[in-house]
Amino acid sequence: MYRAFTLRLRPTKAQIAELECILADSCETYNAALQERRDAWKLQRRSVTYNDQQAQLTELRKDPQFARIAADIQREPLRRLDLAFKAFFRRVKAGEKPGYPRFRSRARYDSFSFGNNNVVIRKSKIKIPSFGWLKFKTSQELIGTPKTATVKRFGKKWRVRLVCDIGEAPPKVAVSRPIGIDLGLTNFVTLSDGAVIDNPRWTRKHAAKIAVANQRLARKKRGSRNRLKAREALRRAHQHAADARRNFTHHVSKWLVSNYDLIAFEKLNINGMAHGNLAKSIFDAAWGELIWQISYKAESAGRWAIPVNPRGTSIRCSECGASVPKTLADRQHICECGASLDRDHNAALNVLALGKSVVGLVPSECIL
Repeated sequence: MYRAFTLRLRPTKAQIAELECILADSCETYNAALQERRDAWKLQRRSVTYNDQQAQLTELRKDPQFARIAADIQREPLRRLDLAFKAFFRRVKAGEKPGYPRFRSRARYDSFSFGNNNVVIRKSKIKIPSFGWLKFKTSQELIGTPKTATVKRFGKKWRVRLVCDIGEAPPKVAVSRPIGIDLGLTNFVTLSDGAVIDNPRWTRKHAAKIAVANQRLARKKRGSRNRLKAREALRRAHQHAADARRNFTHHVSKWLVSNYDLIAFEKLNINGMAHGNLAKSIFDAAWGELIWQISYKAESAGRWAIPVNPRGTSIRCSECGASVPKTLADRQHICECGASLDRDHNAALNVLALGKSVVGLVPSECIL
């Protein structure tokens, strides 16, 4: 089982300059590799693979000028580009909008990775290959064996994300407190026991600050120092909203995993749902973030996190199983059998029943 830890780095001014050089070199490598692939196909109808470019990088590294950065770090942009092309061809094959890989600017190339199971940490320092030691600060205890590390720039701040192997997952506990949850926009989470967690709508709460930061950026002259400051202020405004959203989902997921030993939730196609007028609200609700946090926290605690098929959970009666069609405006579930309850509560009860059937608490043939 793997766990990721995000740590705040404390580099000196000289180290920041070196880190910026690594990012610039990685960005240049990425763009050069993309240029080669594009030109090889456009001019010669020849495909260039990751192995071809890795072999070329090995030859280039015979020159000391290219070998000043660790090979593992220099290969990482090639791996990123290879993944981008694999995703491009997968979308072409599936008939989706392909989105050909694009060149990256230095201002938007913000991270580099290294690993191969040789990440070295001593107390509050991490060693970057061919670079040296970097101090970090964290309030959480690091556990497990570090496997890979990603150093990322957040404006003027730097963080490192460590992926650690923490051993086997604990055995699953016996189910005594199951719960089903329905994710929504009116209410963030509706539980099968009737409890409701309100949707805080973080984007709306931070919209005024983001709008002001956007206006100030628009008034600054391109290339000026004031524009750089305004761009950083805009980034921080967006970051504050994202941090608040993530912190909220951490609290909700921790509470759910601490109080219930089986959590059933809908397996939603969030990107497919996020179209039209509701797209911004759906992404602001951060359903995917909550589901991901529930899943890894439940695995670490030996709890059950069960995704179920969401089809029909909103229209099926939780009492008799009859189909009761509704529009989005219909907030109450009223069935001929006499059941009358909130539509989200009804959906959560259906999700719970499906989750129980997955783990064998209820035979699947009993689910209407």
